[in-house]
Amino acid sequence: MMTEVAQNLKVSDRPVVKKIFDENGTKIMAIGLRRGVELAEHVAPCKAKLLVVQGEIDFNTEMESKRFARYESYDIPMNVKHSVVAWDDAIFLLFLNEKNERYRDKE
Repeated sequence: MMTEVAQNLKVSDRPVVKKIFDENGTKIMAIGLRRGVELAEHVAPCKAKLLVVQGEIDFNTEMESKRFARYESYDIPMNVKHSVVAWDDAIFLLFLNEKNERYRDKE
């Protein structure tokens, strides 16, 4: 799967997204971005973490921009609008934990 993301990002003007794992409220997504390609502004609806496995990305909010390189990770704040732009051809993993949020809503 990661090889497929790496190959597809070389020719794509859009984010390349592949689901790697989806079980018991936990999802892992591989996202590939060619240099300059943006993952459009959105909000994390649940607890999320990103881990860069190749290249560099800029994580942008209204308040700040942070650059992350290979092997760096970041806990994405919930309910904060953000976008991601590839500074260099990049692949990152996105870990989503929806299970805890479902339980919180029931309390």
